[in-house]
Order: sequence, then C-alpha cells, then structure tokens
Amino acid sequence: MTAHPVAEPVDRRSRIRKFGVRITHGVFTHLYARQLFGSVILQAFAVMALVEAIFLAERFPIVFRDVLKNNASLLDTSLILSLASTQIFDLALAIAILMAVYWTVLRMRENRELLVIFAAGAGIRQIMALILAIALGAQICSLTVSGVIDPAARYAQRVILFNAKFHALVSGINTGQFYYFRNRVAYAPPPSTADRPGASSGQSRKLFVYEPLGKDSFRIVTADHAWLDGPDASGSILVKLSGFTSRVFSDLRPLARTTSSQCTGCVAQAEDHSSMMLVARDIVRETTADELLAFQPRGSEPAEWTIFEQLGAKSGATQVQVQEEMRLLGERFARSLLCLLAPLIALACVCFTARSTDYVALPLACMVLMSLNVTSEWLIRTIAPSGPLGALIIPTALIAIFMAVLFAVIARKQGELVRP
Repeated sequence: MTAHPVAEPVDRRSRIRKFGVRITHGVFTHLYARQLFGSVILQAFAVMALVEAIFLAERFPIVFRDVLKNNASLLDTSLILSLASTQIFDLALAIAILMAVYWTVLRMRENRELLVIFAAGAGIRQIMALILAIALGAQICSLTVSGVIDPAARYAQRVILFNAKFHALVSGINTGQFYYFRNRVAYAPPPSTADRPGASSGQSRKLFVYEPLGKDSFRIVTADHAWLDGPDASGSILVKLSGFTSRVFSDLRPLARTTSSQCTGCVAQAEDHSSMMLVARDIVRETTADELLAFQPRGSEPAEWTIFEQLGAKSGATQVQVQEEMRLLGERFARSLLCLLAPLIALACVCFTARSTDYVALPLACMVLMSLNVTSEWLIRTIAPSGPLGALIIPTALIAIFMAVLFAVIARKQGELVRP
C-alpha cells in the first residue's frame, strides 16, 4: 500500500507536461499555417493583378489593331483582352508567389512571430513543409492555366475575331472597307438602303473586286448592288449581285467569248485583243463562309495544343511542327517549376535580408528567377528535344540542381530566418 504513492503523481505530471507541449505545438503550427497561407494568397493576388494590368496595357495596341482590322465591337474587345491575360499568367504567378512569400515571412520575422513559433517547438522542417505545400499548389495552378486554359483562350480569340469580321462582311460597316480573300481583293463603299426583294438585311452596297487569273491576266468585277443572304442551317450563303459587270484583261492573246449559266440577261463581248467584258442584270452564286473567309481549325497553331495533346503522339506532323510543340511543352513545364522554386528563393532571400541589404534582396531574387526562366528557355531551344521526355527532363534537371542549392543555403542560414 505504501510502495507506489509517490511514483504515480510524478508519472502523471510528466504525462500532462508532454501532452501540454503537444497541444501547444499543434495550436501554434495550425495558427502559423493559416496565417501564412492567408497572407501569401492575398498578396500574391495583388501582385498578379498588378502584373496582368501592366501586361494588358502593353498588349492593348496589338489588340486594338486586330479589333480595327476585323471591325470587332466593344464587347469583343473586352473579351479578347480578358482572354489575353492567360498568356502571362504562369510567369506572373511565379513572381507573385516569390514576392508574397518574401513579404509574409519577413514581416513575421520582424514581428518576432517566427521566434515564438520556433520556441513553441516548430522548426525549419515545418516551415519548409508549409512552403512546399504553397509551391505545389502554385505549380498545379500554373500547369492548368498555361497547359489547358491558355490554348483554349487563344483559339477563342481567333473565333471572336472571325465572327466579327464575318458579321461586318455580311451586314456592312459605315465606312468603305477592303476585304482580302484567298485569291481576290474586294472594296465595298458604305452601305445604302435599297428596297431590293430578297435582301434579308435591307442593306445593299456597290462592289469592286480584283481577281488575278494567272501570270499575265486578271479580272475586274463591279456591281451596282451587292448583298449576302445567310448563312442557312447548312452553312450556305447566297451572294446576290445586280448590275453586274466583269472584265478580263490579258497581255498574251485575244480572249474567247464566254457566257455564264448563273446569270440572266448576260451579254459577252470582246472589245479588243486584250480584254473581254461580261455584263449581267442579276447574278446569284451559292458559297460558304469558308470560301469567303479562311479559318484554320483548332490546333493549326502549336500554341493552341494542350499539354495532354502535346504529350500524346501526333501522326502526320512534320519534324518542324514536332520540335515547336516540344519547345512549347518544355517552356510551359519550366515555368510551372519556377512556381515550385519561387518560395524557396524567397526563404533564402529572407535569410540574407539585413539592414544593409533590405532594398536589394528582393530585386536580386526576382532577377534570379527571371534568369532561370531565360536559361531554361535557351536550353530547350538549343537542345531542341524531339519528344516529350526530353522536353520535360531538361527543365527538371536545371530546377532540381538549383533546388538542392537552395535547400543547403536555407539549412545553413536557418538561424537568420528567426533572428530579427
């Protein structure tokens, strides 16, 4: 009965003390993780918004030129600018993550929060685990946007511009316009209201068309009234011309008389040895939108391929096309790896931030990140991988070497990460 009265209370106090340490350590880790994640996400979003705004401001003249060329509306312009934001997203995300992690960790160090957290039992391993979780999430987001969303956005921009150009071609615009087709050039003055039967839009325009026929001959077509009906459910468009005149010029030999089976009241006459004129009261021709305006299918440009399509085998592609697609695949993957590397660069930058280096540490870190991006792109272009494996290995090897260096630097300088 008297053998165990003292040992039991001592053992109980020991267990309570250890249990309390575990609770304290867990609470501090949870609060630190929530604070770190929230601050990084908010600051990264602010930096991303700033970088995207600068990029779109620089991109606006190019978009405005395309809008004027294709007679797009204000809504189309806004959509095109929004879709263009994905082109810089992956690189902007890496820069934003670097700056957000740097500012958050530096503020926590200067406020002695990291000192308290380290004293509560959390070490460099817990901090690195949280940082790598942020980096992995950023990499997945970068690959999703650059490899899936951006190709779809590039294709959507082409669709918007094509629809705007086709709408302007069918309905007409308020000023004269040159239209460039596959093998002819047309000029249409401003539209005028014409009570022509069968004109669905109620608008008709005069028309002038230049069409090269060969090395030494060409055709000039004019019409007093021209309008388009359609497209219908099958995609067919009716080109209706009234007061039609066609003149063919040649410097080689006299032209034979020809007639057209698609017009009523046609009169063909050879005026001299170098030209022939065809006159018609009305002419109707059936065509399609593809004949009027060329539109390449999705994937005609390598930038419109997703990463899944680039990883798969593509039959019929030339060697040049394969190399271009592998180059784009390697660059997309390399920029996603920069998101994995950016938080580690930020931690190393915090370790070297002091009073004397306060104003140069962050700019130098951004320069290192951009230098890695340029170096990886240069390596991919120089080696020119012919398959997905080579396109993925080249940036992975470069980033892995640099990550090993950063891990060693952070482990060696971890005391500076806590010392204000």
